[in-house]
Amino acid sequence: MISRRAFLQGSVAMGGLALAGTSIPGFAAPATLSQYKAPLSLFSAIYDNGFPASAAFGAATEEQGYSTHDIDGDITELWVHHLAEQWQREPVAIAGLTHASALFVLERMGWDHGLRVIFRARHQFQANGDIEHRLSGPASMLNAFKTTVSEHASLGACMAGVLSHCHGPEQVLATLSLMARSGLEPNARRDDVPLVSWVIAPRSSSLPACNGFDTVERIV
Repeated sequence: MISRRAFLQGSVAMGGLALAGTSIPGFAAPATLSQYKAPLSLFSAIYDNGFPASAAFGAATEEQGYSTHDIDGDITELWVHHLAEQWQREPVAIAGLTHASALFVLERMGWDHGLRVIFRARHQFQANGDIEHRLSGPASMLNAFKTTVSEHASLGACMAGVLSHCHGPEQVLATLSLMARSGLEPNARRDDVPLVSWVIAPRSSSLPACNGFDTVERIV
């Protein structure tokens, strides 16, 4: 059982985000065939109501018509009553905005059913109140995040919107790192535990999983 108590030190709404810089050299957004495909079909969007940003993600994805599931700090119910049987029948895609331990377990369960993490984004508050975002995945999703976060959307709503730009694991993979303002005062209470946005989906064995952030583009 995975308890949220080990990860929650407090909760706070993650407000509007604004880019700390103005451009990302070398990170263009050319039109590709994958951008004209239908978005990846998701079995469920996973969130944790104990984290305000994650709860906002759940509300936003539900408004967009996705099936959602609140893990409430523990993936046991999700796995036993929903995913285990479904992945035995068909390895369908899921997405989420959760604490890292939930992704850690779901990712490893997915391995046994031919699924991999095809998009991963880590969101970490800094001491000055900014949020560091480190993303790895389809270039179309990273470009969408870069655009949406500059429009001062909340993190939850931003990531819900980015899901419509995920067309599957055949897309060109890229990495991105940027710093954004959180809309909070530097000393304001905030989530101390990094949140992670992710997509787990069946993937071609010829494509790498998104396991790290070794190469990043930097804001200048």
